[in-house]
Amino acid sequence: MNKYFFPLVLFCLLAYSSQAQKMTPGIKGGLNITDVTGFNGDNRLSGHVGLFLNSRINARWSFQPEILYSGQGQQFPVSLRDDATLALSYIQVPLMFQFYPVRQFYVEFGPQIGFLLSANSKNNDDKAEIDEWFKKVDGAICFGAGIQATSMLGFYARYNAGIADISKNNNALLGNRDHYNRVGELGIAIKLK
Repeated sequence: MNKYFFPLVLFCLLAYSSQAQKMTPGIKGGLNITDVTGFNGDNRLSGHVGLFLNSRINARWSFQPEILYSGQGQQFPVSLRDDATLALSYIQVPLMFQFYPVRQFYVEFGPQIGFLLSANSKNNDDKAEIDEWFKKVDGAICFGAGIQATSMLGFYARYNAGIADISKNNNALLGNRDHYNRVGELGIAIKLK
């Protein structure tokens, strides 16, 4: 993992604790469109769901730490006629800074750390656990945009670009190369006031 990742996370937490003024909890969830670099095949469609705490720093800036369950992975061919699914499940902790150039629209960016819950290879009714092939911790840089439609309801799109190789020891079964998570998210956020 990049040596600057954890200092950046620490900086974000310190900025949050020293600047936050108004904190609003919420729930969010939606669609994931995911793949893993180094795999041939199609994207995997999955989902994410979780909690957030939106903290207004001033009229233009917010800080939003989150905790999410996220289904990730990739579809990949196992024969000319058959595909399998690499199904990765994570608990993700994004630390997002949001900038509002206008009142109801924001752009966001920030680091994310993920913790692998499970890794499976699925093909029809066959399922094999392959947790030992993947590292337990992942890191990403996230960026996106959103619309706050009402004081409670918002819509967002986000892209998570993995910055840490998720495979253990460039496993020969995974092709002896680095693998990074890539996740596009579309979702709905509800602030609980």
